[in-house]
Amino acid sequence: MNYAIVIPTLNPDEKMTDFVDVLVQAGFRNIILVNDGSSEETVRYFDEAARHPEVTVLTHEVNRGKGAGLKTAFRYLASRLGEIDAAVTADADGQHTVDSITRCTNAFEQHPGNVIFGGREFSDKNIPFRSRFGNKVSSVVYRFSCGIRLNDTQTGLRVIPAEYFEKFSTLKGDRYEYETQMIIAVKELQIPYQEVPIETIYINENESSHFNPLKDSARIYKIVLAYFFKFMASSLFSWVVDIGIYALVMAIFRDVWNPTTCHLIATIASRVISSIVNYILNRKVVFKAVDNVRKTAVRYYILAACQMLISFLLVDLLAGKLLKVTGILDVVIKCVVDGCLFIFSYGIQRKWVFKNKRI
Repeated sequence: MNYAIVIPTLNPDEKMTDFVDVLVQAGFRNIILVNDGSSEETVRYFDEAARHPEVTVLTHEVNRGKGAGLKTAFRYLASRLGEIDAAVTADADGQHTVDSITRCTNAFEQHPGNVIFGGREFSDKNIPFRSRFGNKVSSVVYRFSCGIRLNDTQTGLRVIPAEYFEKFSTLKGDRYEYETQMIIAVKELQIPYQEVPIETIYINENESSHFNPLKDSARIYKIVLAYFFKFMASSLFSWVVDIGIYALVMAIFRDVWNPTTCHLIATIASRVISSIVNYILNRKVVFKAVDNVRKTAVRYYILAACQMLISFLLVDLLAGKLLKVTGILDVVIKCVVDGCLFIFSYGIQRKWVFKNKRI
C-alpha cells in the first residue's frame, strides 16, 4: 500500500530533519511537511528536508494551528486520490518512531478501511505526571460522553484511510481540538477503528510541545462533553414543557373537573407530551440516531418505565425504610437518586436506545 506521512510542525529543529531522513531510509516515498508559519530562522530545516525528492512542503504564511496543518495536508491528498491509500499523521518532535509507524500501517493492512490510533502506554513512572493524569482523565471522559474507547486520546500518530481525506479536511477546529474532532467524526460516521500499542517517548518532559494546557484543554473538553451538555439541555427543555403543559391544563380545566381528576389528567398530558419532545430531541439533536423511530421509541419508553420504577423503589427504600425520613430530606434523597439515574440514563441511551449501527 502507498502511504503519505503527514507532519505538521511549527518552528522545527534538527529532530524533524533527522526524522525525515529515517523515514526516507525506511522506504516511505510520500512525506508531506506542513510549515505552519514557522519563524525565518527555522525555515532552513524545511529547505533541508525538501532536498529529498520524497518530501513535499506545504506552507502557511502565518501560524494557524496543528489542525489547520492537518486539514491542508488532507485537502492536498484528496486531490491525489488513487495514488495514496492512507495518510499517517505523525509529530516532528521525536515522539514517533518508524517502528511505531510500521506497527500502525501493519494494523491498517490487516484492517483496511479502519482508522488506526497509535496508543502510548502511560503506566511508566518516568512519564510526566501531567501527561499520565491528563490522558487517564480524558480516556474516561471520552468513553462516558462519546462512547469512544481509547487508552490514548491525545495521540498524534494515526492512520486515516484515503476515503476520508475530503471529509476530514472540512472538520471544525484549527488547533489541537481538531484531533478531538477527528475522534468525534470516527464515532458519528461509525468508522471502524483500532488502537495499536506504540512506543512511549517523552523528550525533556515534552517541553517542545506547543500544547497550551489551559486553552487547548478547554477547547477539547468543550467538544467532548458536547453530547452530555446537549442531553442536559434537552432534559431541561422537556422539563419546562412538562411544567408548562401541566400548568396550562390545570388553568383551563380546574373549574370543569374535580381537583383529583384535573391533577391526574394534567400529569398524564404533561408527561406524555414532554416525553415525546424529549425523545425527538435526543434522537435528532443529541445522539443523531439513524435507526427507525419504532425501534428507538420502544427502547426509550422501556428505559423511561424502568427508570421511574427504580427511582420509586430506591427512594422508598432509602427514605422510607432505611433512613425513615420525611419532608425536605425525602426530597433531597429523591434529587440524589434521580441525579444518579439521569447520568446512567445518558449512558444507556447512548449505548442502547439510540445506538447507531454502521451502514
